[in-house]
Amino acid sequence: MRRINKEMIDMALKYGIRVYNAGAKFVFVRKKDIPDDLPARIAEKIEGLVLVLNPVDNTVITVYKNRKELKRIKRKVKRYDKESGGKFPRRIFKISELF
Repeated sequence: MRRINKEMIDMALKYGIRVYNAGAKFVFVRKKDIPDDLPARIAEKIEGLVLVLNPVDNTVITVYKNRKELKRIKRKVKRYDKESGGKFPRRIFKISELF
C-alpha cells in the first residue's frame, strides 16, 4: 500500500488537471492547483499525486506519486506506424478491447 487513501484520491479528482494520453486518462495534482486554504500537511500529501483512469468509465487503474511526472505524461507518442504513412500511433485501442 502506498498510503494513499480514498480522501486523497477524491481531492486529486477535485483539484487535479486531466491529461489524455496513451489510451488512458491521467489526473495530476500540481502545487499551483491546490487551494491556499487547505492545510499544509494535506497539501503536501496530495502534491504530485497521479491517478491513471480508464477513459471509458473513469475507474481507477493505478495511483502513484511523482512530482515530476507531468512532463513525461504530456510527452507525445514518438513511434508511428509506417504503413499508415506515419500519421497514427502504432497501437490504437478499440472500445471492444477494453472489456
